[in-house]
Amino acid sequence: MSHVLLRCDASASGGVGHLVRCLALAEAAREHGWSTTLVGTVDVPLGRRLVADAGVPLVPPPPVPEPAAAGAEGADLAALALELDADVVHVDHYGVSSALLEPLHRAGLVLSSIQDGTYGRRAADVVVDPTLGAETATTGDAGPGEALLGVRYAPLRHSVRRARAEREDLTRDLRPEGPAVLVVMGGTDAAGVAAAVVALLAAVVADGAPLGRLTVVAPPERHADVRAAATRLRPATDAGPGVEVDLRGPQDDLPALAAAYDLVVSAAGTTVVELACVGVATAAVAITANQHEGYRRAVEAGIALGLGSADDVRSAAPAAREALRTALGEPGVRRRVADVARASVDGGGAARIVAAWDRARAAVPRVEARPATPGDGDLLLAWRNDPLTRRASRSTAPVERADHLAWLARVLADPGRVLLVAEAAGRPVGTVRFDRTEHGTVGTGTELWEVSIALAPAARGRGLGRHVLAAGERAWRELVGPRPAVLAHVRPDNHASARLFRSAGYAPAPELADDDVDAYVQRPPAAAPPT
Repeated sequence: MSHVLLRCDASASGGVGHLVRCLALAEAAREHGWSTTLVGTVDVPLGRRLVADAGVPLVPPPPVPEPAAAGAEGADLAALALELDADVVHVDHYGVSSALLEPLHRAGLVLSSIQDGTYGRRAADVVVDPTLGAETATTGDAGPGEALLGVRYAPLRHSVRRARAEREDLTRDLRPEGPAVLVVMGGTDAAGVAAAVVALLAAVVADGAPLGRLTVVAPPERHADVRAAATRLRPATDAGPGVEVDLRGPQDDLPALAAAYDLVVSAAGTTVVELACVGVATAAVAITANQHEGYRRAVEAGIALGLGSADDVRSAAPAAREALRTALGEPGVRRRVADVARASVDGGGAARIVAAWDRARAAVPRVEARPATPGDGDLLLAWRNDPLTRRASRSTAPVERADHLAWLARVLADPGRVLLVAEAAGRPVGTVRFDRTEHGTVGTGTELWEVSIALAPAARGRGLGRHVLAAGERAWRELVGPRPAVLAHVRPDNHASARLFRSAGYAPAPELADDDVDAYVQRPPAAAPPT
């Protein structure tokens, strides 16, 4: 099973958009048979609820290094990925280092990176820019891999596609009292724009624009400001009903709520793409700097009406007033925007990204193991006498060539020993040896073999250890069958080897440890009950 780490944060200042995209990818990855882990800091209640509902493990990110050691960030992320036995690291974060590709490649990992125009841009094996029109824009250096450009690759959650189906079933009859409007300025409304939108609505309604039902989604700390702005809305009179605000906190399933409205006024971030897929008319506000390019493209493509920037809304700029008046008063305009939006975003972006991860994984050279031959003698001797290899071995003394060749001949002739050479793309990268042990059995009559692994000096630091071990185990089991258990002895200070064996399913076995080494055992699968 492949495993992906999804690196993102969710905070009051940064919102939950990056997290929402990663959760969409987690859904698609799990449908495709992958396991997933979120890596990040999620310190807003909505984000924590979304993570809990998704059932995706969340682990804290590696500490951010000092600027002088910024190159270490990629190495730390690679180390975490190897510890969690990941194959792909996907980054959806503007603040994470752009220098990730090399350290992840050294660890044998695939890097996937999402960007929004120029924000979050970094070289990667899979580069995703899901902004509208990205396919015709400059993306910068995508690195050695594949570029997925445009809204076709926007990662959207299952809830968006469910809301899309629900929207199809809704009638679009005109409401005599005016359109039902939903206002949502992102998961945290960090800039406090929801109240400004309500004030702008009040001004436009005072000029004669129709407005029926109004719902505002905002965090509790913004509710007082929204209520204050809502006092400017039309009060109930003998001439007709007033406009009351249904004020709600952040929604776990915003797409389902939005599907029931005629118009949504939204921040120009991830939500605009979700609403486009649902097929609801949207009036967008560009709140943060990274939203301006996506806002411009969305308005030009006709999938949203543009109210301008947050400052335009706060000042009730003439263009913002006119755009909102049109959105409220022209059902045909709303219908056209909704139809164009729905046709532009089909909701399949997350599955397309996961498919690209598969392609990138397939491009990583597969490690295979073959039986050693007498012709490997000098190669194996050079590896055995490498200083780092000797330091990790139970015997740290260098080996003479004559002694080594004699040892190799004995090993190749011994049916109780299997010596393998692991190769990647036809080049030797390591060796794995299995020796039937004198410990006899583990548990109830299970044969026990001891494994030893060594990497070629040139192959170190690339995360190949787990692939070499797995290749050796495959080749060995083809010879001996599935029943033997495997014993690994590891020096207590060799933490990397201990992590390697634990991640490969080896469990501590104190009863088999010696004074100077720890023991780990990989037990065979339980035998099927007799039939």
